[in-house]
Amino acid sequence: MTAKTKSERLRRLVSHGYFAPELPPCFVSEDLARYRKSILSGIDALPVTRRGDPAHYAFISEPCWFYFPRFGKEDRRHGVPNPIAHLLLSRALADNYVDLRRKARRSKFTLSPPVFDWSGSRALMRSNVELRDDFRVNLSSRREEYVAADVRAFFHSIYTHAIPWAIHGKSFAKRNRTPTHYGNLIDLLCRNAQDGQTLGLPVGPDTSRLIAEVVASAIDETIEQRLGLGARDASRYIDDYTLSSPNGADGEELLAALRQSVALFELELNSGKSGIFPTSYRQTTGWQQAARAHLPSSSSSGNSIEAVRLQHFLYQLGLVCEAHPDINVEKYGLQYARSALVNADNWKTLLFSLINAYRRNPSLVSLLVEACLLRQAAHGDVQVEVLVEFIENRVPVLARANRTGEIIWFLFLSIRLNLTLSSLRLMPLYSIENSFIGLLVVCMDSRGLIVGAVDRSVWDRSLSADGLRSPMWFYAYEAVTQGYIPGANDSFITQDTYFQFLRRRRVQFLDMTRGYSSIASTLRGLRNENERWRRLREALIDEDFDDLDEDEEYDIFDDMDVY
Repeated sequence: MTAKTKSERLRRLVSHGYFAPELPPCFVSEDLARYRKSILSGIDALPVTRRGDPAHYAFISEPCWFYFPRFGKEDRRHGVPNPIAHLLLSRALADNYVDLRRKARRSKFTLSPPVFDWSGSRALMRSNVELRDDFRVNLSSRREEYVAADVRAFFHSIYTHAIPWAIHGKSFAKRNRTPTHYGNLIDLLCRNAQDGQTLGLPVGPDTSRLIAEVVASAIDETIEQRLGLGARDASRYIDDYTLSSPNGADGEELLAALRQSVALFELELNSGKSGIFPTSYRQTTGWQQAARAHLPSSSSSGNSIEAVRLQHFLYQLGLVCEAHPDINVEKYGLQYARSALVNADNWKTLLFSLINAYRRNPSLVSLLVEACLLRQAAHGDVQVEVLVEFIENRVPVLARANRTGEIIWFLFLSIRLNLTLSSLRLMPLYSIENSFIGLLVVCMDSRGLIVGAVDRSVWDRSLSADGLRSPMWFYAYEAVTQGYIPGANDSFITQDTYFQFLRRRRVQFLDMTRGYSSIASTLRGLRNENERWRRLREALIDEDFDDLDEDEEYDIFDDMDVY
């Protein structure tokens, strides 16, 4: 088992908590984690500022951004911080993790406590919305009504100065503003990672999840004090609250107290998703079983699945989707059926169905790509001509709508399957200032997968010291160090005060061989995660999770989070 030191916590936060899980698996940070000590030593040795502060207190940068589709909602903006910024913030969190965890677990309501994961796909375990639904079903047997509410744009709205408020207490933090108190240091590093702005945390990194949970737990304590609620009366799943009163307080009173509590931390409720519900309200439990009910098993002659039986499964899955239009039933059902889809006896027919499913539900984009890559790895019969025509027609539409997350996945698919695309069809991408898109396009071009000239002029403007601190830092660093730009000079990297340490260690962030090598390994990993999620769920139900991350290695399976 890994030694649970501050340095090893830092390694996990960097290696498995950096790139958003909504990105393809080709984006990696193991090198940054491996050389964390030497990079930080170089940064710490830089001359102090005139005020005597460490030099990195003045390192200002911006994240790379992309938009990923959500079911039934607008795309959510995700961010990947500058690697220097992420390394510094991760160190502050790793050094103070035990105290942060203690403060976060003061909450009696949380269903998403910080539990460190030493062996799974993420540094921090991801909780599951089923816990919220289970709580509401339990509540319905005991109370007459409950309040449901969530915080408006929670991660994007967190006020960074509220971080030390949550850690040290608001009055203390206002009197003591220096970074000698670690809450203020975290505040400073969060601001520096977002061009000095005090509003919001980038969605995606596990550092944001840990900080957000600390803030939310401080809100929980305020609610508990205002209303005298306990674990049987209220729950919170990330920022999604369920409140009931043991002493007859009405829903309006509970909503008002919740609204006042979040306002203390400069947040507000989402009025469109807040309401008072009778406990006779039908909960959504059981739809998972209905979604799985018609999945066919393998034929007696082998692992092959008859496509006509899968089509029947897709039809029945559609009926469940219609019965629950507010739940991403289709994503859950197709994820559960991934093995059957990959081993179907008539893949071409199913490919058409998967593309059709993605068109009506863009949140399926990663599953569509995964299915194509796993099918190719298992059987080598994916119809590349179908995918080429689909992608060449789809990309311009996505580019006009700035749906960058989907574009990133389709470029990843194109590289992995060696699809040859027309530069003319990709032309709308050349004006999008996006690090991931620019990097994947020049990667394709370097492999001869684009017919015609690629216009890099917008992206190449970032090949400078300023570019290494801009949202194009990923392109500026990786496209040059990977050799994707012919004749590019890396002197702006080697001479940069901070990035010189990464270049010296040949740190890379792109590995096109990663992910979806076989259906067997994919399913094995998911089964292991499911089992650890089950154990975590039992611990949460028993309210016995205090030492989960100290005594055992757990993980959690996030595929179930389908809302």
